[in-house]
This record gives sequence, structure tokens and C-alpha cells, in this order.
Amino acid sequence: MSKVEDIVSQYLHTSSPLKRKVYVFLGLILTFFAIIGIFIPGWPTVSWAVPAAFLFSLSSERLFRWSLTNRFFGSAILEYYSTGKTIPKHSKYIIASLISLMSIVSAIVVFRLGDPGYGSATILFVGILGIIYVTFIVKSRKSEK
Repeated sequence: MSKVEDIVSQYLHTSSPLKRKVYVFLGLILTFFAIIGIFIPGWPTVSWAVPAAFLFSLSSERLFRWSLTNRFFGSAILEYYSTGKTIPKHSKYIIASLISLMSIVSAIVVFRLGDPGYGSATILFVGILGIIYVTFIVKSRKSEK
């Protein structure tokens, strides 16, 4: 449990009472979406739970602890925070590749549906921004072997 204590002491921040209520409300909505992912195949779970944990770290020690220790997605969030909020390097490559693939496929579909090019160009531009963000902004760690 000392690992959880260290993470809570490092990442828990207090906010004004109004911000705290807003953050708890938004965090609970994201947690609800994460719980849906437990039961519906293909619906992401951790993708909703990580931002919820972040909002809880700004608002509620009890909910932040719960997000780090719950049995469904707590281990993934605990690992994310315990490694300094990083993702494995190989995951960055996979994410960038998937963004590229899906952006290209989406741009082709939109182009074939008759858009004069603005929709396709927008999709490709946003895809490139996503690749740049994942590649250069998101911190990574060496892949586990």
C-alpha cells in the first residue's frame, strides 16, 4: 500500500470547493463510461478511467485512492502513475501507426463520398497533429521485456 500512498502524496492537489465539485462530477461521468467498458466488448475502459483518475487527483483523495486500487482498472492506472505517467515506447509506435491508418482510411472514405477535399484534408491534418502529440509530447519508458 505504500506505493499507493506515494502516488497519492505526489499527485493529489487540492482545488477550490467549486472546482472540486466540478472535477468530481466530471470524474464520475468518466468513471461511468469506464464501467460500461467492462461489460461491452470494444468499448474502452482505461481510456476513460485515466482522465477520471486525473480529475479525482484534483478533487478527492478518497476517489483518487479508489481509482488506483479498484479491481477492474486500478492496476493499469496504478502502473501509469507509478511509472511517472508514461507509456511503453512500443505502445507509442502502435498508437501512431493506428492514428495514421485510421486517418488515411477515414480521409479516403470521406473523399469518395463526394467531399471536395476539405473534409479529407481536415482529417489528415488532425491525424498528423495526433501523431506529433503522441510522438513528442507523451512521455515514454522502455518497453518491458
